[in-house]
Amino acid sequence: MQKTTCQQIKDQFSTLFSASTGPLTNEVTGVSAMENVKPETLVFVLAEKYLQAAADSKASLVLAPAKLQGKITPPATQTWLFSPNPELAMAKVKNHFFLATPYRPAQAEKIHPKAVVDKSAELHPSVLVGPGAVIGAHVKIGAGSFIGANAIVEANTTIGENTTLHPLCYIGHTTVIGNRCEVLPQACIASEGYGYAHDEKGNHYRIPHSGRVILQDDVHVGATTCIDRGSIEDSIIGQGTKIDNQCHLAHNSVIGRNGLITAQFGLAGSTKIGDNFISGGKASVTGHVVLADNVHVAGMSGVTMSLPEPGQYGGFPLEKLSDYMKTKAAILKLRDMRKQLSQLIKSGK
Repeated sequence: MQKTTCQQIKDQFSTLFSASTGPLTNEVTGVSAMENVKPETLVFVLAEKYLQAAADSKASLVLAPAKLQGKITPPATQTWLFSPNPELAMAKVKNHFFLATPYRPAQAEKIHPKAVVDKSAELHPSVLVGPGAVIGAHVKIGAGSFIGANAIVEANTTIGENTTLHPLCYIGHTTVIGNRCEVLPQACIASEGYGYAHDEKGNHYRIPHSGRVILQDDVHVGATTCIDRGSIEDSIIGQGTKIDNQCHLAHNSVIGRNGLITAQFGLAGSTKIGDNFISGGKASVTGHVVLADNVHVAGMSGVTMSLPEPGQYGGFPLEKLSDYMKTKAAILKLRDMRKQLSQLIKSGK
């Protein structure tokens, strides 16, 4: 088991820590939850109510918010690091020292003997390809990237550096994926969009989709999420956008930079969403509308019109979030209000 000193952790992310107490020579072998702290581990404290429990635990290192420094006197043998941004510190420390993600399993050979890689594909020598993976013709994959077991990358796709495709995901032809992206299992990128022509008898005829899907740098795509290729133009996911599990983004979708999209979000075709978009779970956006930068939509909301102004919205029909909260509160009293109104009508007042 690899051991890391508190000094190494502090030095690696020195800009994230504002203060420390205790011996920096303490060694850490992993991360523990507050409910089950093991010796020689690191625990994260994000709320004041957990301070005493952390101090009484067997943890070698406690990472806590800078605003809580001075609220407790830790034991002299225990190391504490204080951060103005403890969640960011938690993410970086855990990822760097104890549980590296994106997912990369140990593998003896760079290209597993049971993988199928077309002779015309260009893979950097550092690329790992898992068993059963299929790499199509003229695919290009950059340094440090990983293609998981039974993943499929179709012809003429380009994948950047340090990108991870988890097992069982599908990448359709001519897709462009940037650097440091991560696509989780059973995600489907660049399948054909839902588009049909119809005749007078009600028969439906598939409309071929010749557009691509482009995932810019640092995009995360959750498990079982589907992003359809464009019909003619491209579907584009902007740099730094993170998409949760079980989402659907239809053909010609364009999403800006640094969006946060949570589970079961649905986006109809040909809609453009600006930068810093945030969506709660099960929200949906109709097709052929435009959303400004910095639009936030509450969970289970329905967007049926363009939103030219940034802000927080919720509900269906959609309204400003502050109004939506009042509407929700009023609905809970609607039965009593109806009864009172009926009594007033009967009384003739």
